[in-house]
Amino acid sequence: MHELGIATLNLENGERIDLLPELVAQVPGLDVLMLQEGRGWDCLGQKRRFQAESLLAAMGLDRSFLTRSTRGTLHELVFIRSASMRPLAHYTPDLPDVFHDQIGAVELLAGGLMPPLTVRSVQWPHWSGDARLNEALRLTRYAAADACAVIAGDFNSLYPDCKTHPAEFEPDWTQLPPYKRHHKTLPPGLRSPGTLVSDRRAFTTLAEAGLQSAGCIAGDMTPTVNTKTDHGQGGRIDHILLSPMLACAVVPGSYQVHVSNAGNEASDHRMVSVRLDLTRVRSSPMRAGR
Repeated sequence: MHELGIATLNLENGERIDLLPELVAQVPGLDVLMLQEGRGWDCLGQKRRFQAESLLAAMGLDRSFLTRSTRGTLHELVFIRSASMRPLAHYTPDLPDVFHDQIGAVELLAGGLMPPLTVRSVQWPHWSGDARLNEALRLTRYAAADACAVIAGDFNSLYPDCKTHPAEFEPDWTQLPPYKRHHKTLPPGLRSPGTLVSDRRAFTTLAEAGLQSAGCIAGDMTPTVNTKTDHGQGGRIDHILLSPMLACAVVPGSYQVHVSNAGNEASDHRMVSVRLDLTRVRSSPMRAGR
């Protein structure tokens, strides 16, 4: 395996499982799919999770991992193509000796990568920049020079290093209802009175640590939520983040924000995908233990 296909999608309460095959078909050769908002997929013996796995197995994504959310019933999932990778570990909050910055990580043997590939499906809180900053601090371990990691999902935040890109969409937060305006903007004391400015502190932390956005590498600033979301003020909040070791591996032209009728029916978010050329990755010595 020389290339690795990665995609992420917030499935909005995890209801339209039936549309997953049509959505995945938009990304030929997909190896890793990260889903968010698997609401209740852990109930009834994880019935809905295995229904989704059965549907996706026909597309080659025949193995899944569910991480129960520590905040409620909206769980994160990872689906993989077991024909091209082998799982080594899955860190869940119910297991002993799992650190706060490991929860949700799936470690995989993939394409001869060394150290093994770590993937994480994440969903950051929509209601608080402070809460998102706390989540970001838990991910800085994957910005190390010897980390081999892909972190993807619904971050509910704009990325800092693309702010000046001419095509970047900066939401007009005044168009949102008053109770929503503070969700993704800086709190009082960190902005001028009477202004609403995007809160990019969480992603600034990760960018300064060394994680890179596949969308920024590709120069594609397409919003990742459907046009109806937040009164048309939804921005680019779904991201695929790459550790420094993998940032050089993005296949030119492969990054895509998928817009389709099926996508509009399935969720208020859009699926985002990218391909990585593993021949461009230079292996690094295994990290020492904590």
